[in-house]
This record gives sequence, C-alpha cells and structure tokens, in this order.
Amino acid sequence: MNNILLDNLPLLVLNQLVSLFYLITTALYGAHFFRDTLLEKKNYKQLVLVLTILIHVVYLGLLTSTEGYKINYSMANLMTMVGLTLTITYLFIEFTTKSDKTGFFVISFAAGAQLMSSILTTQMANTGIPFSGIGIGVHLIAAIFGFSAIAIAGLYSILYLLLFRQIEQNRFEFLFQRLPNLEVLEKLTMHAVAFGFLFLSITIFAGIIEQKALNETINLLEPRLISLVVIWLLYGTGIFIKPIIGWDIKHMAYLFIFLFVFITILIVLMTFFSPSFH
Repeated sequence: MNNILLDNLPLLVLNQLVSLFYLITTALYGAHFFRDTLLEKKNYKQLVLVLTILIHVVYLGLLTSTEGYKINYSMANLMTMVGLTLTITYLFIEFTTKSDKTGFFVISFAAGAQLMSSILTTQMANTGIPFSGIGIGVHLIAAIFGFSAIAIAGLYSILYLLLFRQIEQNRFEFLFQRLPNLEVLEKLTMHAVAFGFLFLSITIFAGIIEQKALNETINLLEPRLISLVVIWLLYGTGIFIKPIIGWDIKHMAYLFIFLFVFITILIVLMTFFSPSFH
C-alpha cells in the first residue's frame, strides 16, 4: 500500500512535529491552568500556540503540494482540519477576550484530533473522495470552522454550569479558583457562538453558490441541509435571545451543549453510513 507519509521522510517528520507541538502547547496551557508558573507569566504559551498553528499550516501546504495527493473526505484529513480550526478559533477568542484560562480544555481536544489524524495518516492510503471546486472547499472548511466554534461554545457552557453549581452550593473549590468568573465565561461562550454563526453562514451561502455554479438543483428536503439550517437559526437566535427576551446564559448553556452533542452524533453517523463526510 502506497502511503503519502511513509514515502516522504520530510513530510513524515513534519507530521510528527505537528503532533509534538500540540502536546507541548497543551502542557503549557495545562501548567497555566493547574498552577501558576514562570513560563506562563512570560506568555510563552501564546507564542508556542501561534508557532503550532504555523507549523500545522506548513504541514498541510506541503501535504497538498505533493504530487498525486489531494485533501479529501477521509477521517484522517477531517481530524487534522478539526484540530487546526479548533486552535485558530480559540486563538481568535483568546485575543478578543484577553482570557486564556480555558485554553487547556480546547487545545487538549485539538491535540487529540491531530494525534488521531497522525496515526490514521500513517496507516491509510489516499483513497478518499477529493474535494472538487473552490466553492465546495470554502463550504466544507467553513463547516469545519463552524463545528469547532460549536464545540468550543459547548465546552464553555459545560464549564459555566460547573462553576455556577459550585457557587450555588457555596463550594469554592479548584474550578472556582482557576476558572474565569461567570461573567467572563459568558463572554467567552458568546464569542464562540458568534464565530459559529459566522462560519455556518459562510457554509450555507458557499454551498448555494457552488450548487448554482454546477447548475445543480438544491434539494431543500435533504436531511443534512435541514439540520444545518436549523442549527444556523438556533445559533443566530442565541446571539439575540438574551437582550430581546432576557433568557439567561444558564438556560442558553443547555442549548449550546445539546447542539454540540447533536452535531457530534450527526458527524459520527455520516462517517459510518455515508460514503463521504459531505
């Protein structure tokens, strides 16, 4: 079996280097969360995070420039894209909110996705269905960014509810001491929701444009399209529901957790029962 990594030593080394940097970044953010260290006070973790993203982009650039290889719908490629988009989305949230106490949780998820991708890529031949067309590429990449934002919003919602429960029970334990306060967690959650709504909007409109470019009829009853539109509407509503009807973030957190679980189950089902992710 021909394998793109085993036949290209520099690419194999870069693939392993990406995973290594994800583990290092996770360790730095873990040290920042579980205890204050000299390293985190010098912001080394943010620099390593940016470096990890750059190495990941270089890896994907070299991977896709290799003759005969195209990014496709395989689980290995989807996992590496999930890892990258999770990290980039988190980086934007950290820069816009100036809060980095939740980085360990998000980057751990991203590191797990990338490790899975690295293992799968060394074991599988490039037999997936390749992307075709710029429009469908934008559509799918935006969808993965949207899923990453939804995952982060779901994670922040879980942390919010855990911290809320501790405060409600007057148990000022480890999470209370280490997590940002409820106001900051609410801000982080809504930033993730806003990013999710933006990328889901791009996903829908890029898909429509690509369908029109190919002169294909849009099937409005297609289950995946219906699911995407419903999730998009719920996220759009989530941005405005609090100022309009005063629904508090505690109730919204349950909605965001449900959406994350629902989309995760949907992706797993598509992986097993569909010939392609899309």
